Amino acid sequence: MEKDTKGRFTEGNSGKPKGAVNKTSNKIREAFQKLIEDNLENMTIWLMQVAADDPKAALDIMSKLGEYTTPKLARVETKHEIDEGITKIELEFVKPKD
Repeated sequence: MEKDTKGRFTEGNSGKPKGAVNKTSNKIREAFQKLIEDNLENMTIWLMQVAADDPKAALDIMSKLGEYTTPKLARVETKHEIDEGITKIELEFVKPKD
């Protein structure tokens, strides 16, 4: 980390490289992943119990869990002019930064 002449940290410099993963966040992700892996059978049973009483709640749980296993899609901006002779449409998918 850079410091100014009085020994204070300079603005905008956190000391870690841009894009570097926070070690604590990474450990939490790994612990959560292990918890899920160790309880897959139980989760199926629990989900079936929830679905028996409230199918909508079960779908909500599945949707929320999906956020941890399926990468989120980035929004796509399209630019085009209306033309009767359109013969090709191109889409670009961009992976969001973590």
